[in-house]
Amino acid sequence: MKKVGGFIRNCVEQYIPAAAFVILFVVFVFQVCMRYVMRAPQAWTTEVEQSCFLWLVMLGACYAQRVKGHVTFTLVYDNLGIKGKAITAMLGNILITFTFLITFLPSLNYIWGLMERQQVTTLLKWPKTVVFFPYVVFLVIILAYALMEIYEEIMVLKGDKKYTEKMLQESKSEAELAIEESLAQEQLDLSHIDYGEGSGK
Repeated sequence: MKKVGGFIRNCVEQYIPAAAFVILFVVFVFQVCMRYVMRAPQAWTTEVEQSCFLWLVMLGACYAQRVKGHVTFTLVYDNLGIKGKAITAMLGNILITFTFLITFLPSLNYIWGLMERQQVTTLLKWPKTVVFFPYVVFLVIILAYALMEIYEEIMVLKGDKKYTEKMLQESKSEAELAIEESLAQEQLDLSHIDYGEGSGK
């Protein structure tokens, strides 16, 4: 069951955005060729590009949240102790949770309304519900990640060793991680080195 859940999550957060990017790129190149080489621009490509862009950005942002890849400014955060880090991070996640909770129902109602009114795109006649649905998925997934992080931060404040070590590892700078990775890869065997004993013989 865990493997199935992981596969579904990877499909939503990685495979679908990757497919959307490939389609977006191919259609973009096709449109450039048609416009400037064949002198016959295709209007439908704009709708494909816009739809793929929404799916790419909304679902890709979920993966970025999973791996903590969003841009952050940590000048103050980096100088705090572990409990200060936990409190600061928790305040940010509470703000995200509150914001997403109050926007979820209006967003869902809007998507549902598009379906009830059977609104479609101008040229390709795609249901607008399908085009804008990734936003609802984005809200749900980011909300779930924020709640999980709040739980972890509470555990850090309670002194849980597992989550404390996890937060310390995640709060390391890129330079620190690069140095640690470099040191881990260096497996120097010094036993065969001649340090000059008997060099004068």
